[in-house]
Amino acid sequence: MNKKLFLYFSAGIFGLFVLLQPQVILAAQLIFKLAPNTIDGGATLVEVYLDPQSKKVNVVEGIISFQGTDISGLSVGTETGGSVLKLWPTPPTYSAGSQTVRFAGGVPQGFDQTGLLFRLRLASTASSSISVLWSGGMAYLNDGQGTQENIFARSITVNLDKQASETAIVPSADTTPPTFVSVETGQDPNTYAGQQFISLNATDDISGVNRYEVKEGEVITEVTDGVYVFKDQNRKTPVTVTAYDQAGNSQTIEIPARFNQAKNVTIILVIIILFGFSFWYVYKKNIKK
Repeated sequence: MNKKLFLYFSAGIFGLFVLLQPQVILAAQLIFKLAPNTIDGGATLVEVYLDPQSKKVNVVEGIISFQGTDISGLSVGTETGGSVLKLWPTPPTYSAGSQTVRFAGGVPQGFDQTGLLFRLRLASTASSSISVLWSGGMAYLNDGQGTQENIFARSITVNLDKQASETAIVPSADTTPPTFVSVETGQDPNTYAGQQFISLNATDDISGVNRYEVKEGEVITEVTDGVYVFKDQNRKTPVTVTAYDQAGNSQTIEIPARFNQAKNVTIILVIIILFGFSFWYVYKKNIKK
């Protein structure tokens, strides 16, 4: 009897595990990783990655919190250089009051492989043991509907030395402008109501891209999602695109006005006809003489 009860109990536990397992597997995973050669100017470097489990994610937002001994002496800096997220509506920022880092970032085309989100520089005025924890947030799929995807994470514990100072959390100054990887014009009947648009992709390996500004005619539009829909669908005027990084450095490129082939052919034909008529008129006049 006891053997049967044991088998039923084991089967129940196994069934429960099977039912719950897909929820864990299907959720995106946030990963805290202690960086190699972690002592950097007295700071400890923790890299924050996201594994989207082969689903294409284009927005990630959330809160990271810190707990431990002598938490009041903790200082936290952040770096977004080299991140898979190219745009930061809310760059990762530490609040000493709540001892949290809040962030929201995105990338136009999304990513489906494990990628670096940002780095944390941890320093303390006292020797301490600090736990870095995921306090909650969400990923959004690049499916045209913004479908939410849960995120789970395991905490990491970091031992900080007393000699670390406030200046240790400040990364080196960024004086390098962003680099445009691609700027492509496109048109798809299934997106943006079939209107022509520009897909923007710039990168900045030090502080990260903050935003784009698009100037079409006299109108300047701030773009944070990497896509700009032409206001003038005939594209009669050139468009300038400026990418800004977190440090304020910028890079500008120009997209020329579209060549209106039909209009130009018509003008050329009119010129040819006028020239031909003038030639014929002069010729006929000389014949009469």
